[in-house]
Amino acid sequence: MITIVFTLLSAGCTDDKGNESSASTSCTGVTDSMGRPKTIEDTINLINALPRPLSLECFLNSLKAPLNVFAVNSTFSAQPAVDQNSPRIFILQDKMVLSVAPAGIGRTLLEFSELNGSIETFKGELEFPIEGTVTMDTILAKISQTSTTSTCLTCHTSERKVAYKTLGSLYVSKILRPNESQRINSSYLKNQATACNPSINKHRCEVLNAIFVNGQAQDASFPF
Repeated sequence: MITIVFTLLSAGCTDDKGNESSASTSCTGVTDSMGRPKTIEDTINLINALPRPLSLECFLNSLKAPLNVFAVNSTFSAQPAVDQNSPRIFILQDKMVLSVAPAGIGRTLLEFSELNGSIETFKGELEFPIEGTVTMDTILAKISQTSTTSTCLTCHTSERKVAYKTLGSLYVSKILRPNESQRINSSYLKNQATACNPSINKHRCEVLNAIFVNGQAQDASFPF
């Protein structure tokens, strides 16, 4: 993004025409603990505390800096990278990982996984913008392929449904680590954010800006 433009955007949410909404401060006004979700439950609570309709960039701006990230130029995903300038970006939060893609077919999605044991994770996905209240049923409805399988099974093995706390059930499957050799460093992507032209791809600029400028992203090791 161009620095002058994103000085305004960093203040909070914008509507589809690029105007700041009256509830824009809510995008960055959550508490420190709420803005650092460490579980899927925390993520749901954060999403449900933010204004509606909720954009992906508003959600990303609600996360407290600095963000630990692992970006990868990989097309092996339901949320594939376009290229090294628009990679898949993993945001690492303790034993949970959020992932987004600033461009391409997965640009409206937030994918998340939370460690369950040592070799598998609970998995889920949401599509933005979000209008209503998010529940476990919302997450299951988005990724369910049949009554017993999810779209995650395309890449992840040993899938099954497991109770998640007292909230209901989520799909669990084996961990698939990103390829270290395809990693894109955060300093390169910060440059992409500051040079981004919103007249060409506004969504890409806002996502990169939220993570690498407002979120002060820094490279970190994949947590599991």
